Amino acid sequence: MNKLFLPTWWELFVAIVILSSLFVLHADNCTAQSLPYLPDELTQVLEEGLPTAVPKAVETGHFEKLPAGNSFVWLADSTGNLKKGNKLAFSKTFDASLLEDEVGFVAIRCRLVHATIDSEVNRPGRVLIHIGDRDTLRQTALYHKGTIGREWGWYFHPFRAATSLLKNTGKIRISFDLQPQRIEIEDVRLYLAPPGFDMARLPMIEAGYQGREPDAPWRKKAAARIEKYRMSPLVVRVCDTHGNAIQQADVRIRMRRHAFGFGSTFHVRLIEDTSSDAIRYRQTFEELFEALVPVPALIPQHTPDAKQGNYANQLLSDLTNTLKWAHDRRLPMRGHTLVWGNLQPWSNAFVAANKPKQILSSIREHEKYVLDKTKDVIHEWDAINHPIRFQKDLRDIFGDSIYSELLAEQRTMTSAKLIINEALFDNDREERFFQFMKKFQNQSPSKADGIGFQSHFSTNNLRGMEDLWRRYERFAPLVDRLVVTEYDFVCNDDKLHADYLRDILTLSFSHPKMTGFINWGFWAGYHWKPEGTLIRKD
Repeated sequence: MNKLFLPTWWELFVAIVILSSLFVLHADNCTAQSLPYLPDELTQVLEEGLPTAVPKAVETGHFEKLPAGNSFVWLADSTGNLKKGNKLAFSKTFDASLLEDEVGFVAIRCRLVHATIDSEVNRPGRVLIHIGDRDTLRQTALYHKGTIGREWGWYFHPFRAATSLLKNTGKIRISFDLQPQRIEIEDVRLYLAPPGFDMARLPMIEAGYQGREPDAPWRKKAAARIEKYRMSPLVVRVCDTHGNAIQQADVRIRMRRHAFGFGSTFHVRLIEDTSSDAIRYRQTFEELFEALVPVPALIPQHTPDAKQGNYANQLLSDLTNTLKWAHDRRLPMRGHTLVWGNLQPWSNAFVAANKPKQILSSIREHEKYVLDKTKDVIHEWDAINHPIRFQKDLRDIFGDSIYSELLAEQRTMTSAKLIINEALFDNDREERFFQFMKKFQNQSPSKADGIGFQSHFSTNNLRGMEDLWRRYERFAPLVDRLVVTEYDFVCNDDKLHADYLRDILTLSFSHPKMTGFINWGFWAGYHWKPEGTLIRKD
């Protein structure tokens, strides 16, 4: 009797992370001593140096101007932080325009002088970098938290603009009251690249994570769990037509498909496209993935019935053909999403018009449409997406019981598994969601089947393996199943990206309640964050 050992599935993922020319710097002190080489195409758009006038003191701290040779530096002395927002900050404006998806590079020369956190003596400094419009900063091109070391050096971060800023409207704001700390600042620079620039050409401070080491203790434990929960004995008996055993028979066994949902989103627009990219997209999906999430045609206000004209007709055709394509290949499918908890522009418009009941009418129309359309092929749904508010969510309009009521209604409409899907890798958000789920599962007339971990990572919020496992274990008792629903990792360090993908896949696969791992896209040609994909556009 032999055991059937599963193939090394993560090698498929790692193999497609195409290597490029990268400039990687060690980050023992979170900064580089000198600013690295930048391609000539980049343009510095800020005035040199710091403003001469020191900003006024605020409730969370103050700035000081200190002599430094023939010039000066600023000291940002943060004495605390607010529950919401930041006040200890300074800004610089720029006149150049910045278009959505264009590449930029921000650099700050600074050092941490002191962090008054008794329990974390060696904790690095933290700054918030916000690039947006001068008037309100609500048109946000970049919102990024950086980590500052104790030695003088450059902290830098390449980025892709999340929105456009018109000429003569841009501003960069650096905030320091994220924690009690003292940080000295000498210079701030902002470089912009021309359209079409490849962000992989820019340097990035190397990041790491706990558990990356080849001999990290978690690996043996994960391997043991995989053997226990993901493998089983296989007995093969080869007989002739009379039932007699055939001695020394040559038997070859190949697994056709994983039961575990190793999957990705699939852009329905590419299902009928005959371009070489679209053909390769479909072929690559079949080679790599075991589960499919059709996007964006099942999201509220993005479904065919919410659109008009030729676009609606084409979207309906694309969705129908995608569902058939996946079903013909026996690819399990997930649906995203029945309810979006955070208020969106369309739901905010109903609130502003004093027509909140229209929100519920729209939700129920959406649920009926997508559940009828997919009832025979989709057997798991993100029933409620983002229940925890960023600004406002449905509870602010309809009361705390609204999610329970909506999920109970969904139970009468579908037999599919219903998942509550949330971004859980921020400590404060994790705690709020945990308390929400405990109450939800204890008081709801119908409990959720599972919890979805959205898992959008960057080098700034990368979680170690012990931290991930702690979170999985914390939420597992509340539900029957867990699923990683929206994995991507914005990073232009291919080695780090490959290592982290290998490890988070291994760890997630080893959890007995984990049922799937969904990449939130895999090709940079169709992705909301191209640097977060497995395959580049070319």
